Amino acid sequence: MLLAFFLLVNVIAPETRKGVYRHSVHHFVDATDPEKIRRRVAKGEIKLHISNDGPAWWWEEVWAGLILTKRMIFQAGFFVMMVYLAWINAQLTLVILLLGALLSRDYEWKPQWVGLAALAIPLGAALAMPLAKASWFSRARTTPPRTDSMTMRTHITRTSHFLRRLLFSLLLPLAGLGYCLTASGPPLHWSACIVFAGFVGFLTDLGIAECVGIIMETFDTCDLQPGANTKHRAQSMSSSTKRRRTNYSSFPRVCAGFFAAQSLGFFLAAAATVVSGRVTNAHGAQYAMAIVAGILLGVTLLFFIAVTRWKNIRVIPSYTADAGRPSKEWHPLDSEWKPVIIGNPSGHMRRMNILEMGKWSRWSEIRRLNKLSKD
Repeated sequence: MLLAFFLLVNVIAPETRKGVYRHSVHHFVDATDPEKIRRRVAKGEIKLHISNDGPAWWWEEVWAGLILTKRMIFQAGFFVMMVYLAWINAQLTLVILLLGALLSRDYEWKPQWVGLAALAIPLGAALAMPLAKASWFSRARTTPPRTDSMTMRTHITRTSHFLRRLLFSLLLPLAGLGYCLTASGPPLHWSACIVFAGFVGFLTDLGIAECVGIIMETFDTCDLQPGANTKHRAQSMSSSTKRRRTNYSSFPRVCAGFFAAQSLGFFLAAAATVVSGRVTNAHGAQYAMAIVAGILLGVTLLFFIAVTRWKNIRVIPSYTADAGRPSKEWHPLDSEWKPVIIGNPSGHMRRMNILEMGKWSRWSEIRRLNKLSKD
């Protein structure tokens, strides 16, 4: 009933970022016949995101979504992020199942009390909401930097994203191991396993929120697409891209990433539902939870490798700092081309990680627009 209700709300609710010309007509010039101008209603943003022609049938939009999902998965950094998100979802499902089995079988609780004890997990997730919103760790509570170059200094404070990711990533497998140690049954008191189950829910919610934020800031390219800010970016587009004029109001790459991560998460959660009973009956609940927590620890190490910035990469052509004098990045045959500069960067180089160096990330798109990448 809850799923049906929220699905209805998702369908009938207005868009949170609705385009001004959402139902405008899409005009583009046919490549084979420049004199011919084709028109189509500007719908189907996924296919328009990866090609110059919109969908004529609904299945073309679905197929474009699958293509975009495949492109997202075949990135080393995002693949690690996807597996990490999916595995913590599977661990949470396994903790719920093992907690119910432990309390009903070893402690001989009645079903209503088992369900009440399982509320510790969503309660722990609810307690993580203030931290997920960064209201307690907001950077606004610290003294802001006086100059833009100060943001490039390597220092760690209580508001650092690195510190937050380090805490929730390392504590989550430790919480799973803690639940494993307290799931031995009597004579150990039942409150210990319930507390650790709530702690797992707390850290899982915090971890999912942080990963969602990372995906949003890494793969949101809507402001780099034609139609979003064409007034000051028209000269930076390629000839094929100039033929597109759309008003994007969605996040195609971000949505494709969420779809891939959540699909794998549901699959692993379903597998955990089947495997948990067999492994528990054969080896015990502690053995099953120890395996899951150990795998999560290995995936966490890969997650750290994927999000740690270690390489300096040029994102803005160097000639922009020399009053427009030519350099090796400048294309003299394309006199109308201008580099894309987002915001107020303090330099032309950016320290990036494996996730941001993915072929379909925001910074790779900026490098392509600035003709610094051959892809």
